[in-house]
Amino acid sequence: MNVQEKLAECLGIILGDGHLHKKSNCITIVGSLEDLQYYKDNVIPLLKSLFTGNPKLRKRNDRNAYYIDFNSKEAMNHLTNKIGLVRGNKVNARIPTIITNNLNLIPHFLRGLFDTDGCLKFSKQSKDIRYYPRIQFCFRNTKFAEEVGDLLIKIGFKIATWKDQRFNGLLFYQISGKENLERWMQVVGSNNIVHKTKYLVWKERGFYIPKSSLKSRIEALTLNMIC
Repeated sequence: MNVQEKLAECLGIILGDGHLHKKSNCITIVGSLEDLQYYKDNVIPLLKSLFTGNPKLRKRNDRNAYYIDFNSKEAMNHLTNKIGLVRGNKVNARIPTIITNNLNLIPHFLRGLFDTDGCLKFSKQSKDIRYYPRIQFCFRNTKFAEEVGDLLIKIGFKIATWKDQRFNGLLFYQISGKENLERWMQVVGSNNIVHKTKYLVWKERGFYIPKSSLKSRIEALTLNMIC
């Protein structure tokens, strides 16, 4: 990836699970325990390739989560003054124009967003096994959420959209079906081993085992490679 593509993915990560501190130069990215390898192998090297500074990986036992703590004046100035990201609460966040105005950068941005704030699910439909894939995003109903929907449509995905009043009117986007998942992995892709192993297990078996752990998926894929 070139610098612009790396930056686009980084912006997707930050607008997904990131937070720009309101007063200090601290950028925080928070994920689940299963995001550990993704953080080590992808997010931290990505940050280091774009900005000076040393991202710190920490574990939060109170939240059962890992997070990256990145203190960098250079990064904060670039992200806020040049890119236009918002410090503090992301309720007023917008997708930067460097993404919306450049069709080639949209897949990279969506990859970062998917890897941090999206999910890959599988449903039974009319069968007894979970074979039918669904890529799903869930957002507060904000201008940012609308813009994400626009980007998905702009690169050719048909999306189902609904609001769930049980969760304060959260806005859901869903991209369904085998062909859409295969196209997603070709056009957008994923750098998060959590998503990648789900996809590879599904592709290998033709179905997905619900609630399987990352460890069990890696072991299953490794065993099949050996055999």
